[in-house]
This record gives sequence, C-alpha cells and structure tokens, in this order.
Amino acid sequence: MEEPKFRVVDRRRRFLSWFGPPAGVFVLGFVALLLAGHVRGPLEPITVVRAMLASKRDFFEDEQVKRLLMSHGYQVRITPVGSFELAETADLDSYQFVFPSGQAAADRVYERRQGKHAIGYKPFFTPLVLGTFRDYAQALVTAGVARPQYAGDKPLYYSVEMGKLMALVAAKVHWTDYNAELSANRLLTQSPDPCLSYSGAAYVGLVAYARYSHPAATEAEAVEQARGIKPMLDAEGQHSDDMAPKYFVPEGRSFATVAVIYEHQYLAYQNRRLDNDLALDTDRVLMYPSAQHETAPDLISFSPEGDAIGSLLVSDPGLRRRAVELGFHVYSADTAQFDFAGYLAQRRIPEPKTATADSETWLPKNAQFRRMVDEIGECRW
Repeated sequence: MEEPKFRVVDRRRRFLSWFGPPAGVFVLGFVALLLAGHVRGPLEPITVVRAMLASKRDFFEDEQVKRLLMSHGYQVRITPVGSFELAETADLDSYQFVFPSGQAAADRVYERRQGKHAIGYKPFFTPLVLGTFRDYAQALVTAGVARPQYAGDKPLYYSVEMGKLMALVAAKVHWTDYNAELSANRLLTQSPDPCLSYSGAAYVGLVAYARYSHPAATEAEAVEQARGIKPMLDAEGQHSDDMAPKYFVPEGRSFATVAVIYEHQYLAYQNRRLDNDLALDTDRVLMYPSAQHETAPDLISFSPEGDAIGSLLVSDPGLRRRAVELGFHVYSADTAQFDFAGYLAQRRIPEPKTATADSETWLPKNAQFRRMVDEIGECRW
C-alpha cells in the first residue's frame, strides 16, 4: 500500500489568495478616484483658510460645499458674525477673507483695508423677502396690502405693498381684525438687529423708501427719515441677529409670524424637505416687497488663500451648481447647469416673481445709510 502523503500548507499563500483580489479592486478604484479628482492623496496638504462670515455662512456650512472645497485642497474655518459687526471687528486683519451680506458693510471693510490686499468676488445674489404663513398672508390680502403672485389654491409667493403694510403697523391693528382665528397680537414684522445684521439694516432702508420714495441724500435727511419710521420698527421689540432659525422651526408661528429673511434660505429649506422625501411646505410662504431689494454680497479676500476661495466660487462648476441648489441666483448663468428657473422646475418648486423688473428699493449712500441705521438701532459702532 502506498504510504500516506502529507501536504504542507503555506498560510501566507492562502491569505494572499483570499485577500489579493479585493485589495486589487480597492487599489484600482482608489486610483480611479484620484485621477478623477474626487479624493486627495495622502501627501497632498489641506490648506485651512480662516474666514469671518455673516448670514451667507450657511453656504460654507453645507456638507457638499465642504467636500468640493476639500477636493481643491481647502478647508474654510468659519467665525460667524453679523455683517456690521464683521465690518467693525478689531482683528479684521487676522482673517484671510470675509463675507459680509451687503454692500454697506463691504464698503466699510474696503475702507478699513485701504492700501492693503482687498479683492472682491461676487459669486451670487438673493432678494430680501418676508417669510410668513399662509393664513397670515391671506389676512394681508383681505387687508388690501398683499396679493398672490399666482392663481391657485396654495400659492407659495405673494407681492406686498410695503407702504400699505407699514401703514397698518403704524395704525396698531391686530391680526384678528382681518381673521378672527389668528393671533390677537399686533400686526408686525420682525427683523434682525439692524446694528449687526445686513438684512435688518436693509429692511430699515425698505421701510424708509416705502414711506419717502427716495433715499436720503444727506445725513440730516437720513436722521429725519429714520425718526419718521422709528416707531414702527421699535414696536418689534428686541431683535435677534437672524430670523430664519426662528421662522423655520415647528414653533415658527409663535416666534416669527412675519420674518425678514433671504429668499435663498426659504428655497434651501424646501429643497431639504424634498431631499428627505417630504412634500413642499405649503403653509410657509414668501412675500416679496413691491420695491424689491437684492443683496449681492462681496467675498473680500485679504490673502492668496482668500483669492483662491473667491475664484473657485465664481468659476468652479460644482460650487456654482451647488449655490443654485441652495437657492442662490448665480451670475452669468449661461448654461442650463446654472439655470435658477430650470433647477426649480426640475424639482417642481414654483419660480417666484421678483419685483425688480418694475421697481427697486434704492438705499442711501454708505454714510447716510449707516447714520439712518444708527438712529434706528442706537448702534455702538
């Protein structure tokens, strides 16, 4: 009989036969991602860029925006602050770029950076709007100060005559005067602190323009206009730095019945609902002032790293596309990829009609505007 044979098994070879194929697939996939630019190699450095941002920081806080910037080798470290607080901060020079929400704050930054590196980039814009709830908007329709932009049972957008709205505020009427089922509170709008937030300051300009039909030409006129509208704004009580967080929470009806916000904040909120397989929120609606004001913020770079971020925001297709998805209008939208209306249609979100084609609110020049805001808010600049 044949003697039994013993076979020596090489454990290393068995391990390699099991581990080799998956490892090969992983390596090939990783190389493909590297070549496509979706991941960065272990030896490629990440540049951390310090930035001070106002309300548009929600763009940089978006996870997709973070990944897109990381793919280019940048991580933005954010210090959140109100626009006018940003413009006056003592350590302005310690940041590599800033992003105030409006022109007046940007002008102040440019003034303080005179003779130093200060390059501006305008990646997108968004209108200032009033966020409210359908039954409150309908009460204003009954009052004769608002009208739906579209026919239908549940329009998302309304146009509002600011002069007439402010007349109701000045008359101290209550919501129950137009709908007995609504809050018994006074009919008021709620805006952010004008001393800190550009949206709050711009709202001061909206109210003044609605009443006087022209921007103040001198500081004396700015004070006169501010004193004329101050009682309507003082009726709001204590201000916060951003009304959107209060408006979009489930208790928003109690916190912010009519809130001064930006259009992009509302559209981003609706997009998040769709992303989570929820229906559009048809209870929350927007009101567009008849004399519209659009904010076109400047990203102001103080360094080569800031220049790189600004250049990416105005040129990178992925970042521009994401801006549209977050509710912003981008400049030079010459392709369908960046088409604001097309994207909303794709998601079955109605497109709002802004009023800028007919009438636009013109704010005073920087010195007069800041004097008006100071008179309203008693700012400590």
